[in-house]
Amino acid sequence: MTSLLSEEDELLIEICRKHNIEPHYLKELFRIEKEYADKNMSKRRGLFDRISEMVMDWVEQEEERRSIL
Repeated sequence: MTSLLSEEDELLIEICRKHNIEPHYLKELFRIEKEYADKNMSKRRGLFDRISEMVMDWVEQEEERRSIL
């Protein structure tokens, strides 16, 4: 049976498992960076703010999830 995941996806999952991180978090960060990468450097303003906001949202979600458990 062939794998439905690409080598990159499998590697990402392996790394995330090792560091106890949800793969969809990193995939979303990659998506955002790619969105900004298509712009020139002067248009990338706001990238780090957007990433920071997203990470803080995830931290809050994880804290809420853990407090429920």
